[in-house]
Amino acid sequence: NRKEDEEAGGEVNSDMVMVYIIYDRAIDEEVDDVLAGSEINYYTKWKDVVGFGRHDPHLGDHVWPGLNNVAMAVIDDEKKEKLLDGVRALQENFPSVGLRAFAVPVIDMC
Repeated sequence: NRKEDEEAGGEVNSDMVMVYIIYDRAIDEEVDDVLAGSEINYYTKWKDVVGFGRHDPHLGDHVWPGLNNVAMAVIDDEKKEKLLDGVRALQENFPSVGLRAFAVPVIDMC
């Protein structure tokens, strides 16, 4: 835990954040480009995720055929700003496509 890390002289990454990008899979390549342009080389991606948002559901069935993808990266604050700027640009370029990013603090890692 954080206290044990501090007592042992280990570093605590208090400036790290976890960014989730949840988006319509139709813009998967564009999101990949934003990640690369933000110099984020390490991330996890979930493909073909179902979800309910402000607009039509994405359930991957014959009634609601759309699906989402989710990209998640643990990064520092500097990269977070660059990444979120890239997501905002995508939101402007694709205003009718579902796309959200959430940044949450990383409290602890092991």
